[in-house]
Amino acid sequence: MLGALATPAAAQSKRYPPRQVDKDAEAAAKSDLWNAAITPERHPYQDLVHAAKEALNQRTFDHTTEAIGKLDEAVQLLPREPEAYRLRGDAYYERREWAKCAADFAAAVTYTQRDDEPAHVMAALRRKLGVCQGHAGKLAEAEQTLTEAVTSAAVSGGGVGETWMHLGEVRIALGKLDEAIAALRSSLDANEPGAPAMTRFLLAEAYDRARRPADAAIEAATAVGLDKSLSLLFNPAMPALGNGDYDYMLGLAFAVEPARPEFTLAYFRRYARSAPDSPWRKRAEEHIREIKATAFPEQVAHVGTAPVDPAVVRVAARRVMPQLRACLGKLPTTVVEVEIVKDGPRTPADDRSRPHVFMKPEGVIVHRAVGELSDDQLVAIEACIKPFATRIAMPAVKDRDTYYQASFYVVAP
Repeated sequence: MLGALATPAAAQSKRYPPRQVDKDAEAAAKSDLWNAAITPERHPYQDLVHAAKEALNQRTFDHTTEAIGKLDEAVQLLPREPEAYRLRGDAYYERREWAKCAADFAAAVTYTQRDDEPAHVMAALRRKLGVCQGHAGKLAEAEQTLTEAVTSAAVSGGGVGETWMHLGEVRIALGKLDEAIAALRSSLDANEPGAPAMTRFLLAEAYDRARRPADAAIEAATAVGLDKSLSLLFNPAMPALGNGDYDYMLGLAFAVEPARPEFTLAYFRRYARSAPDSPWRKRAEEHIREIKATAFPEQVAHVGTAPVDPAVVRVAARRVMPQLRACLGKLPTTVVEVEIVKDGPRTPADDRSRPHVFMKPEGVIVHRAVGELSDDQLVAIEACIKPFATRIAMPAVKDRDTYYQASFYVVAP
C-alpha cells in the first residue's frame, strides 16, 4: 500500500523539478539579517529616513521642520550613515541655513564610501557643499571643495558648467579675479543650457573689478541680450556671495545700450551703501563720480498719435533737471519716471463728425522706477516735481485729436 502511494509522488517530483535557489537573493537576505542582528538601529533608522523623505516631498515649512526632526533622530541612531545627513543638508539648503547645510553635506561626503555612489552623485553633493560653505563665509574651504567637485563633474559629465560658475563666484569673493575669470570662461566652455546668462553677469563683474571695462561691457551686453528683463538679477535663485553684488551687476547691466545712467547711478549707490567695507566700494564710487557728470536726461521715450522730436524734449528737460533732481535729494538710491502728456486741439464733443480716438489727459505723472518708496513719499515727490515739469517747453501738437506722451527718468543729484 505504501509502495503504491509512493509511485505518484515520485512521478510528480520529476514532472515539477524543485525551484532553483537564488543565491544572490539568499546572500542578501542573510546580509540583511546579519546587519539587523549587529545593528538593531538600522530598521528604525530606515523608517525615520523614509518618513523624512515623504515629509520633504510636501515642500512646506512645517513638513520640512518635521523632516528635520526625524533626521535628527536618525543621525543619533547611526551617526556614521550618510543618507540622513544628505537629506537634512538638502532641507537646510532650501531654508538657506548655510552653516548647517555645510556641516551636513561635509558629513555626508565623509561617510559615503567611494564605491557606494556614482561620480555624478558625488559631484552634485560636493557642489552643494561648496555653495553652502561659500554662503557660510568659509570661502577658502568652498574654493577647495568646488575645485574637487569640478574634477568629479568632469568625470561624470554632468553639472560641470554650473560647478565652474560657483567656483568663479567664490573666487570673485576671494578677490582672485584672474582665477575667477578663468573659472567662468570654463563654465561657458561647458555649453550647458541655462547657465550662460548668469555666468556672463559674473564675468562682467569680475572684468570690471579687474579694471577691464571694455571686456566688462561686452559681457554685460551679452548677458542682457540673454536676459532682457534682468530677472536673474531682480529675482535671483540664490543670494549673492558678496553684499550688494546683484546691485553691482545691475549697475553694469544698465550701463550698456540702451544705457540708462539714472539706473546705473542708483544701483552703484545702493551697492556702496550695502557694502561699506567691500574692497570694491572704491570701484563703485568711481562709477558714481563718472555718471554724476552726465547731462540728464540722456534719453527720452515717446508714444502716442502725434509726432515729437525727442531731442527737443531732451534739451527742454535739461533746463529744469536740477530742480527735478533736487526733489529726490534725500533719496539717493531712488529713480522716478516723469511722463508728460501733450494734446492737440480737440473736435467738440457735440460734433457728429468727431472721430472716436483714444486721448490721454494732458498733464504730468510720476511713477516709481527704482527704490523703496511709500505712497506718501511718492505723493510728496510728485507734488515737488509737477510745478517744474509743467515749465518744460514741450513741442506743441498741431494735428487735431492727437497726442503724445514723452517720458524720462530723474535721479537724485
